[in-house]
Amino acid sequence: MNAQIQQGYVKTQGRPHQPGRPLGGVTIRWKGALNAIVSGSNGLFSSPFPGKKEGEAIVLSSVRKYGYELIEKDLIGRQLVFSPQVPIEIVMVALDELEANKRRISDIAYRKAESRYQEQLKKLEKQKEESDISVEQYRNQLQQLQDQYDKYVGLIDGMADRYARTDYDHLDSIDVEINICIENGELDKADSLIHTVFDPTTVLERNRAAKADIEARIQLAQDMIAKANEDIEAIRMDSDYALRVIALCDNLSQEYIQQGERNKALQCLNLSLKIRKILYGDDSEKVKQIIQKIEEQQ
Repeated sequence: MNAQIQQGYVKTQGRPHQPGRPLGGVTIRWKGALNAIVSGSNGLFSSPFPGKKEGEAIVLSSVRKYGYELIEKDLIGRQLVFSPQVPIEIVMVALDELEANKRRISDIAYRKAESRYQEQLKKLEKQKEESDISVEQYRNQLQQLQDQYDKYVGLIDGMADRYARTDYDHLDSIDVEINICIENGELDKADSLIHTVFDPTTVLERNRAAKADIEARIQLAQDMIAKANEDIEAIRMDSDYALRVIALCDNLSQEYIQQGERNKALQCLNLSLKIRKILYGDDSEKVKQIIQKIEEQQ
């Protein structure tokens, strides 16, 4: 295999009982590359990166196909790790399916919101009529009811979009539970699960697309970082190697942050700090930048 070729695969979004399928005719552009490439009918593509070394960063500048869009909103511009061994998976969703699923979930949620509001309002009015609560209590509880309604309605668009962008080919048990809550209009519960089990900017936000690809890249980075830890002298002697390890550390730390694993992220950032000090000195701007990132995660 050409060591300067990044392999990849484009597929459609997996849905319940309907796995994703290969997607051909997708135009892919990389930052710094002169020419675009197009995925074949089997969804596969090969991107040449002359002079690129394993572990260095590569960045997508656009991925396009008429009638489709990326399932991950932030994939464009994100740094990916170049690896001839680990293909990159790109997931796209048909726009008509995306909008249909968003409308369906929104309709369910709005109906539930209105039904729950009217039911609770009816109980509150009855309590007031029967003098079970004072006028002041009635006003306070009515305001609370309105606030709850507004909060729930405020979740609908975001939850509907998350649900519609979920790739069912890469779901784990907690994702399934969250999606069931959304399908049932239990947005409060779904929101609670997202915020207690995950950080809100986690893989769920990115819809867990290319989970296997991410895990393989993490393993690749972990292996190289472990080797670097054992071979600091090589870091001192080979600045190119040192820069590759720094890139791996920084990229892997971001993956861990996205997954809520801050301790592992800190381990990567601290190794990046250690190598930066060797390369640039303790008082350099690049050292200060990574120190700031470390402080943000502590």
